[in-house]
Amino acid sequence: MSAKSQVEKYLEVEPLFRERKNKDRGIVNLLMKKYPSLKHCIEAGLIGKETLTAIVQDHSSMDRAWRQSLEHNPYLRGKDYNEKKILVQKKQIELGYEPRYHENVKKLKTLL
Repeated sequence: MSAKSQVEKYLEVEPLFRERKNKDRGIVNLLMKKYPSLKHCIEAGLIGKETLTAIVQDHSSMDRAWRQSLEHNPYLRGKDYNEKKILVQKKQIELGYEPRYHENVKKLKTLL
């Protein structure tokens, strides 16, 4: 099951997860289901659920900062930075989507 499917299913069955303030804790719950050893660590008291929630929050913040830094500082980009469009299109084809669909729709609208 994809991450999106897992999140959507959890949103359906757990109304509290729909609230912005509970997002990270809900993600921790999903991670515990996906990684049973993580659940065992929490149950054994090796790491607290609050600590893991803080780690998830820090990851989100750092991920966003990483993307912003690369966007605004070209000299910090890796060799694969400009390959994103190609990789996205390959993944779309792999998933059965038509690459550049939105570009085609936008162009079609200008022709009508």
